[in-house]
Amino acid sequence: MSALFLAGALCAGAFAAVPAEAAKLGPYFPMPAAFPLNGTGKDALLKIQAKWLNDGLGNLEKARKETAAALEKAKAENAKPEQIAPLEEKLKTLEADIEATKEEIAIEDKDMAPKEEQAERKRLFLLNVNQWIVELGRQATEQLKIAILKDGAEAEAAQNRHIQLSDMADALEKAKRDISVESWASTR
Repeated sequence: MSALFLAGALCAGAFAAVPAEAAKLGPYFPMPAAFPLNGTGKDALLKIQAKWLNDGLGNLEKARKETAAALEKAKAENAKPEQIAPLEEKLKTLEADIEATKEEIAIEDKDMAPKEEQAERKRLFLLNVNQWIVELGRQATEQLKIAILKDGAEAEAAQNRHIQLSDMADALEKAKRDISVESWASTR
């Protein structure tokens, strides 16, 4: 019994120090429109990530403002609790997402931080880059399916888009494997 309690306490302690999560692709953090990979892999990808995070933060803040206005309007019109509750929940979620994004931006901005903080910065960075690569691969696969199922100009356009998306994913993967990224916060 005490062993089970000890295991539970250790698990609870492990979850108390859970590191920050990276922003997720979605309606507030859409896929970056372009991936300009000028300079070292680390610098180029950090610039893309900074713009992506700041754009996402702007989207979250806009959604929070719209949700707060809708909530105030619903309250002013004496809406039913089942109409107000989802708006309140969405507002709480947006506020939590805004705070998490601000924390990630703060970590992302720490160029001169100690090695331990740089390791966390690199971890979040790689999570973001990897999700972009996965999404590009998913989109490329979708275009390949369209190219196979269609014919004529539509198939050719889908095949060209597949090649373009695959090339972008390959370029991101290559930039991620750049020595500037590989040696960043290394413990060697």
